[in-house]
Amino acid sequence: MTDSFNEKNLIKPRQICFIFFALTPVNKLIFMPASLAAVAAEGLWMPLAANFILDGLLIFIILLASERAGNKPLYSVFENTIGKPLTRVFFFILALVFLAKSFLPILEHKLYIENTIYEMIPDRVIFYTFFIVSTYACVKGVKIFGRVADFAVLFSVLGISIILALSVTSADYSNLLPIFKKPSYNFVNEVFRSFIWHGDCLYMLLFCGHFRPEKLYKTKIMASYFSGAVITIFFFVTFYGVYGAIAPSQDYALSAVSVFSIIVTNIGRFDFMGIFLMLFSQVFAMILPFFAATKASERVFSTEKSVVPAIVINAALFIGTALLGKKVFAVLNFEQGVYCYVFLAITVLFALSPLILKKENKDEIHEN
Repeated sequence: MTDSFNEKNLIKPRQICFIFFALTPVNKLIFMPASLAAVAAEGLWMPLAANFILDGLLIFIILLASERAGNKPLYSVFENTIGKPLTRVFFFILALVFLAKSFLPILEHKLYIENTIYEMIPDRVIFYTFFIVSTYACVKGVKIFGRVADFAVLFSVLGISIILALSVTSADYSNLLPIFKKPSYNFVNEVFRSFIWHGDCLYMLLFCGHFRPEKLYKTKIMASYFSGAVITIFFFVTFYGVYGAIAPSQDYALSAVSVFSIIVTNIGRFDFMGIFLMLFSQVFAMILPFFAATKASERVFSTEKSVVPAIVINAALFIGTALLGKKVFAVLNFEQGVYCYVFLAITVLFALSPLILKKENKDEIHEN
């Protein structure tokens, strides 16, 4: 991409912070808690924390490597380092990874929304209007997610605050004891199997070069990412505190965690206010990998117009959702049994790839 194109798509470091704090965690609050509880039981927070630490470390490495390369868009820097053909291959694979990353969340949310919100609506085709919003968002520049993040942070904070406030009083945190025990093979394996909900470090590859560095920007981004991680971990332990040994049977953790609140029992599903607030952020969190796949495809095909890539990517996901919408758990089993290891390996390799970039020659830039 050209410098002029980059100038039109600048976002602020603050908005990147909000994306990592308000958008990337919310897709982990539906099926993932029950999945972790099924294998790790009271230790479900440990593989979750391990994956957050790994993702956070990779984000930091990308930030350092990008700074070393002059904080330029990574596509142009890769071109100067490994050449245009290899760079296109790199970004084409990256687009496919984002495409695969987007599939499970969309199936999760479809089943979750249909079973918790659309109970009185027999025609569930209404969910597919989501792809209209997604296609429109994918056509826009990176700025749109910066602006969305400014609002989404309010919805995420209010939503999760309401849900947790209604849940903590009914949680028995002694269900989490013993805090540490000798890990089993299945427990260790769950660290790898559950990584399919992570890999958020890859978004940083596309953000690089689209913001102007400011004082302590790396510290702010990392602090925001780990703040979101801490809140997510607290949600998981509260969920297990509420349900204990039967937590694996509660597939829709976000709507299940607060049902035993006295307020919900006496007044009604007051927790739906928090769920609806969270849904605003979740819509854009689902769109984020679609968007990233579109922008990576843009670079592969050297176009500044996103219309064709956006339509193709959304059409592919629309068809996949229509065909496999009722086979969510089959897709989940496949991703956890096979794809998780591929995804983990690709994520680590792609996140470390900026380390091969040439260091910026400041003397040459100064002369220019």
